[in-house]
Amino acid sequence: MTLDSPRQGRSIAPRRAPLACLPALALALACSEEIEPPLEAPPAVSTETERVEISPAEYSTEVAFVGFAPQPLRLFARFVHQTSQNYLERSYGGWLESGGAWQPLAPLRDRLPVPRAAWRVLPGGPWRVMAAEGGEVAGLVYRDNSSEFRLTPGELVAEWTGETGQREALLLAQVQQGDSLQNGLLVLRRSAHLRKVASEDSASSSVSDTLPASLVVGLRAQLFLLVDSLNNGLLVARDADDPDSTAIAWTWVGSIGNEWTDVLVQPPEDVSRALARWLIELPEAGVTARFRMEPLPKDSVAGGLRNERMPHPFAIQGRLEILGNGQPASGLGVESRN
Repeated sequence: MTLDSPRQGRSIAPRRAPLACLPALALALACSEEIEPPLEAPPAVSTETERVEISPAEYSTEVAFVGFAPQPLRLFARFVHQTSQNYLERSYGGWLESGGAWQPLAPLRDRLPVPRAAWRVLPGGPWRVMAAEGGEVAGLVYRDNSSEFRLTPGELVAEWTGETGQREALLLAQVQQGDSLQNGLLVLRRSAHLRKVASEDSASSSVSDTLPASLVVGLRAQLFLLVDSLNNGLLVARDADDPDSTAIAWTWVGSIGNEWTDVLVQPPEDVSRALARWLIELPEAGVTARFRMEPLPKDSVAGGLRNERMPHPFAIQGRLEILGNGQPASGLGVESRN
């Protein structure tokens, strides 16, 4: 994991999104309903007959949202594109927790002509995607027979460089479900890898209908996002392959963002045991987090999220203590490896 080298305790002035129709926390997806493509409309992709040489690659975009509430809404979604000379195969899926119950989001798995920007998330099925000027995800709308939500990213809290050189971010955000609107924190991550293409015979024999084990020791990168009901949040990034490497944390406390390198992470003795307790301390910030993690339900295997480098995310439940004031906290843990 390649992380920028921040100064300890550096305050971050959140940058506001530059669109004129933005609300205080969000890119306004509601600026115009006409900009949302209908669900049945295919994405606009290039069908040019002339093609340049394409190296097979895999592009992943992940969003993880946790709301500021005693019973927060939590959302994790992953969008994976795998390219070859002939087509782009996409696998979209995720989980949504509302009212204390997790439910898998309807999967989307299909093949398309390879577009010029193969990393961009494209609309399709129950997923609508709004893109910013540079092609980044500026909002998501999800609608199927059982659930509906609208995710709106807002002010930037922090940025860093991910393990494949992509810029990743912590932002304020909103999720709307019907008449309910919840503010919270959003982690937006992107990655890109070249990949080897297996023969059809070996590919078919290696396909499994079960996700790889989530509780794997030696994962390259780990992110922990915790949020309490007082609008405070903590994000910690660490390299699990090198316990002596510097973990980096970002706090959002009292509407002020800070970046820290004085971070102590104490994993449980047996990380493979479900609900084992983790401890994270930021001595200079006066912040302590104690929490347990549990893998999200495995019944969203059909969501196309099978990938050995992209293990299951985890639900986090624990306590966030800031300057001696402790509050229950919920969150998400995300892991990835090369």
